[in-house]
Amino acid sequence: MKDQRPEYERLIAPITDRMIRAVWRIVRDPDDAEDAFQEALLTVWKRWGQIQSHPNPHALVLRICIHCAQDTLRRRARREKRMDGDGVPEAIADTTPSAVQRLAGVEQGAEVLRAIGTLSKNQAQAILMHAVEEIPYGDIAAAMDCGEATVRKHVARARAKLRTLLGHLFPQVAKKEEGIHA
Repeated sequence: MKDQRPEYERLIAPITDRMIRAVWRIVRDPDDAEDAFQEALLTVWKRWGQIQSHPNPHALVLRICIHCAQDTLRRRARREKRMDGDGVPEAIADTTPSAVQRLAGVEQGAEVLRAIGTLSKNQAQAILMHAVEEIPYGDIAAAMDCGEATVRKHVARARAKLRTLLGHLFPQVAKKEEGIHA
């Protein structure tokens, strides 16, 4: 069997930091991020032939990372759901304003992630690749194996659903949009 290390170094090494950031932005937990990243690397290795022949291998690898991170979030949600109320006690928040602000940010982040979890798989992948990773529509289309117009539609629908689900977090944006549609 041919040594694939040089090819791996050429394709994967330059985007390792982006892969880690993509996973971290979704899971926001060091242990879960490490698990999701390792799962992504395993998937990359298993699908190596497909990645090498893909028109945009970097976009496909990032899509794999996002998918593995979403799977990790789903597993975490199932694990938390199974835990009974007598399990681990909740942490007591510090009463200083910075702690409250930090807690509010964590709660909002968790709420955003839950909202993304309600999107269809294609919508979630498209919005994460476009809004978080700032990947161009054409590259996302190549990674998702669909047309650019389809990706734009997935992103638009995801934004609309997220706007509905998360409008209470940003009331000033919701008011502006109500004025536009009125």
